[in-house]
Amino acid sequence: MTEIAFLIIVLCAYIFPIMIILNSKRSQGHEKNGWLVGAIFFSWIALILYFSIVPKQGHAKKK
Repeated sequence: MTEIAFLIIVLCAYIFPIMIILNSKRSQGHEKNGWLVGAIFFSWIALILYFSIVPKQGHAKKK
């Protein structure tokens, strides 16, 4: 039983950065796809880089 709980915690810790990037308004389009691929392969490292590189206000809309 403890192995299952541990696996669930590990799976949630792996999926958490992916969900944050998916729901973020900081990036869009192919840029977001690139960050998602990075988060799939390098879960928490990609999330830290995402927050440090991508501007907080997001992209300005084109007129």
